[in-house]
Amino acid sequence: MTSRRKFIKTSSLMAAGAMIAPMACSSKKQGEQSAETVKAAAPEIMPKEMGVQAYSVRDALKEDFAGSMKKIADIGYKFIEGYGLGLDGQLYGMAPSEYSKIVSDLGMELVSCHSSYFTADQAPKVIEASQEAGLKHLVIPYLGDELRGDYRKVAENLNQVGELFKGTGVTFGYHNHAFEFEKSNGEIPLEIMLENTDPELVSFEADLYWVKKGGYEPLDLINKYPGRFSLFHVKDANANLDQTTVGEGIIDFQSIFNQKDKAGLEYYFVEDERTDDPFGNLTKAYKHINTLTI
Repeated sequence: MTSRRKFIKTSSLMAAGAMIAPMACSSKKQGEQSAETVKAAAPEIMPKEMGVQAYSVRDALKEDFAGSMKKIADIGYKFIEGYGLGLDGQLYGMAPSEYSKIVSDLGMELVSCHSSYFTADQAPKVIEASQEAGLKHLVIPYLGDELRGDYRKVAENLNQVGELFKGTGVTFGYHNHAFEFEKSNGEIPLEIMLENTDPELVSFEADLYWVKKGGYEPLDLINKYPGRFSLFHVKDANANLDQTTVGEGIIDFQSIFNQKDKAGLEYYFVEDERTDDPFGNLTKAYKHINTLTI
């Protein structure tokens, strides 16, 4: 099965060719955010039940989609974050409503999904699919190499797309990897994106593993940009900063969850990209997170 990163990168190449000219869009600097703004960004009640990014069991999904989702439900997970929403409006090769029904029939809820990179002129189809699936969040999870030359231009596109999502019931956001922490002209790309996007239009999904891998402490990111992280990917790192089972690594998830309100957290999803024993990995993660206070 084509990897998610390859899938997204391929789609990003298509989207780059259709990139529209950036429109002027006002951005709120983080220093201008008031305590009221941060408080408003945080949900009144965050579900304590945890979710899973479906990419964690990608090989199993290819062989038996419904059966694999049932295994996730049987572990105890309540929320699903999908991947593979394309510019054609299909979600993992099926109608978004069909995908969502399979999940809901198992007692879970599809609340978020990753899509390929797209521009404002391509947004209507993605918005339509997001609403058909009943999503609460739609996230762009990756930038191809060809899009990394000008992060302010990317931020402008995110603002334009976020403006179109406004009022649809779906929050639009961006998910980080490690490359967004590699300095460009003395600046950290993710900080450029955070500081040049409107908090009312663009949210962020903090992948805690990739933040750590990129040399930035998750708590420092939350403290510097409060209210911006409505979603987390809960993924652990070992001493060598390679991925490991959640709870067996060096990331202090309890301290991070203690700041969930400051982050603006609404949902969090366990993700384990390793292909060895994926359901076993998810089971161990579920047990560990249930030992935490959330």
